[in-house]
Amino acid sequence: MSGAQALMTTLWTADRGIALLCDPDLEGPARAYARALNQAVWREIGDVEVNEHLEEHKNAFMTAARASLARI
Repeated sequence: MSGAQALMTTLWTADRGIALLCDPDLEGPARAYARALNQAVWREIGDVEVNEHLEEHKNAFMTAARASLARI
């Protein structure tokens, strides 16, 4: 298994942990961010810069995570 494959396996395992352990409102943004990271790792983003591709998904995930923590 390549380093990228191992990294993506770890990422998807973490995504499932979020789904099991965290607020259900966090699952969608976490999954979208993980997909965006997967696309970036496998160079499926065309000519778009990696940071530009990830920014929207990262922000949505972080907003949902902060909202979830605020409810605790």
